[in-house]
Amino acid sequence: MKETIEVYTGESVTIEHLDALPGGGARFELTTEDGRKWHVDVTRDGATEIVTSWRDGVLADLDEPEWLGDVASRLARG
Repeated sequence: MKETIEVYTGESVTIEHLDALPGGGARFELTTEDGRKWHVDVTRDGATEIVTSWRDGVLADLDEPEWLGDVASRLARG
């Protein structure tokens, strides 16, 4: 299931749950309207690890978005 939220920067971020992680937590796909996408592992306590990132469908080494901590906290609570 996909959900789109607006983060504090005003960007819309689409969140899709991809898979449960062994030992707890989950992997999510986070996509922004400008063509950036991240696969992020989120632990139960909200810690994050960027697994892979893309820009316009091409693998890219994107920086961690400034809003990632807030999104991860929401996901860990949910």
